[in-house]
Amino acid sequence: MKILGIDPGLSKTGIAILSRENDNDKLSWEMLKHKRDGNRLHNYFKSLSKIIDEEKPDRIVIESTFRGPNTKTLIRTAELRGVFLLLTQMKNLPILEFSPREIKQSVTGSGASSKEQVKFMVQKILGITEDIPLDISDAFGVIICYLNKNAQYAGIN
Repeated sequence: MKILGIDPGLSKTGIAILSRENDNDKLSWEMLKHKRDGNRLHNYFKSLSKIIDEEKPDRIVIESTFRGPNTKTLIRTAELRGVFLLLTQMKNLPILEFSPREIKQSVTGSGASSKEQVKFMVQKILGITEDIPLDISDAFGVIICYLNKNAQYAGIN
């Protein structure tokens, strides 16, 4: 099974990939960054499309939109998420969305955890010894949330 996790952000989008075979996990990640211009959404579309074509994930998990104080940023991030959701539909890939609170709860045990606390736990859970950006740890956090919820639905603890 190969899962691609996305932490959507306009200035940086974190992409994490977990490949699991026979209880062996292989991790990889990439940071997508594009200039603030009229082609930004299209460039993110092309970048993620290339990753999907190369990696061939079985499913995609993404952080859902959350409320925030800056409406303009919220709208633009929602537009970016729309691009990613459309792309996954075009590629016939299943996609699941989890709220930031669900992800934090699943990874740290508290829905009010800081990004740094999520990063710490992601690195511990996945055995990542090198320093990774917060956007990457958030993308892995979405994957961990999916795996935890999937185990719950299957009756596995």
